[in-house]
Amino acid sequence: MKTDPIFIPRSSIGTRFGNYSAWGLSGRTLGLLLLLLVLGSLVGSFYLNQASKTTAAGLEIVRLTRQRESWRQENADLAKQIAEMESLSRIQTRAQELGFVEPEVVEYLVVEGAPLEHRELEESTPSRTAESQSSAPQPQEHRDWWGELVAQLESWMSIDR
Repeated sequence: MKTDPIFIPRSSIGTRFGNYSAWGLSGRTLGLLLLLLVLGSLVGSFYLNQASKTTAAGLEIVRLTRQRESWRQENADLAKQIAEMESLSRIQTRAQELGFVEPEVVEYLVVEGAPLEHRELEESTPSRTAESQSSAPQPQEHRDWWGELVAQLESWMSIDR
């Protein structure tokens, strides 16, 4: 048994409740409100995401600033310790602990023909530099000069013992 479909006239479908919601709004208006709600929530979530990243970056900056200041303080403390370790009184005390003594007599050696290392020395003794430049020693003279110097040092070392 086959039944024919039931045809309901169009005028009666949805006339009572189909076009309006419970608040009296049409379907199109509800769709627009729903779309605005979704877009607003997306914008809000993007804003909150950006605000949380900005806050995290600010906290990181504060942490790094504190760390930089602690490193600066530690560097200042180390510079102070270095200055204390390099003080003349501490060096003298340490030298005495190691058995160093101050010399009774200080003797300076004047070596003829030795090259001057600093410009100030050349300016302070112009007559000696002119003499040493005029009589530049030959290679054989260098060996003789060096041998004499070594002999003098060996004799001084043997006198102290």
